[in-house]
Amino acid sequence: MEGGSTASKQMTQVIKIFLSSPADVIAEQQAVLALAEEINDVIAFLSPDLNVRLEVLRYQDNVYPDAGRPQDVVDRQMPKDFDIYLGIMWMRCGTPTMDDPSGTIHEFRQAMKRREATGRPIVMFYFSDEAPSSLPRTTEAISQLAGVMKFRDELSLIGLTMSYPDRASFRERVRGGLLRAVADVQHRPSAVRVDSPDTEASALEVPASIAELARSYDEVRDTMRPGAERTRKMTAIFSDMMSQAPVAIKALERLKTSRSAGERLAAVALLRAFPQEAEINWLADRLDPDVETPFVGYQAATSLAQAVRSLPVEADANLGRTIDKAMALAKRNPNDPPRIHMLEQARQELLVKRRVSDA
Repeated sequence: MEGGSTASKQMTQVIKIFLSSPADVIAEQQAVLALAEEINDVIAFLSPDLNVRLEVLRYQDNVYPDAGRPQDVVDRQMPKDFDIYLGIMWMRCGTPTMDDPSGTIHEFRQAMKRREATGRPIVMFYFSDEAPSSLPRTTEAISQLAGVMKFRDELSLIGLTMSYPDRASFRERVRGGLLRAVADVQHRPSAVRVDSPDTEASALEVPASIAELARSYDEVRDTMRPGAERTRKMTAIFSDMMSQAPVAIKALERLKTSRSAGERLAAVALLRAFPQEAEINWLADRLDPDVETPFVGYQAATSLAQAVRSLPVEADANLGRTIDKAMALAKRNPNDPPRIHMLEQARQELLVKRRVSDA
């Protein structure tokens, strides 16, 4: 018995990451491979007792030439038991398949089908906002970019999209999301400790980087006309806020109570990066159209959805009540369907989570 126990402790948990993207983001693919190796080295050096190793799956490495349509070959040979799906897009949507606009979109939808049935994999998708050196001029290039934009709009409705400004920043932007996903696979709480409101830490000044992003949000909202371009800029600011979460999390209380909509948005971003059961009721209150703008309310809904994915099953009953409250508040403005749709997605994910935990 003792020998078997020791052997089980020494077994390494392999967390498989399915990397899915068209061919124009090879540099980002290489960044994910390097980041996975870096995380493996850090774990081996600092926490060898975790016995965890990341393994990246790509068709370039895990698929060999075989008879059949290219996507059918990939589907047949790629492992189906991956824990994390990580998608990336920039200017190209990818090569069409028999049933989807591209292989990447096909792989995303297959991952979502399995997630809806089993609760896994964790799904993340990153879109590049880097400007191309020249605008697309051919019919094929324009069609590819149109496919990316349509798919991005589709994913924005379910809160699974993140953006990065350029290739140089991609590695650091994806690092936080990947670490969060690894913690969720292991059902571990966040490694970042958040001090309670009555501690000295809560009185910390808002980091300059967050304050500047909050000012940028307030300026964009006040000076730009409503529309797709303003929403794109505000979404990019929200992504930047999330990337600053580790250095800003101790200022959460100050951000939550700020008179600045930008600083309250930053608090929402921190809770997307580091979900906390104690804060989900505050997030629900952001859905009140008399309290926050639709954009802040929508991002609060995405943070509630992330709480469903990240918090333990013991929080499910509280999450259910909170989502019901948020939905009632959101429906006060029926002319803003994205918030309501996002909450419906969170509710659906909670049902799947409960079904899987009861199985």
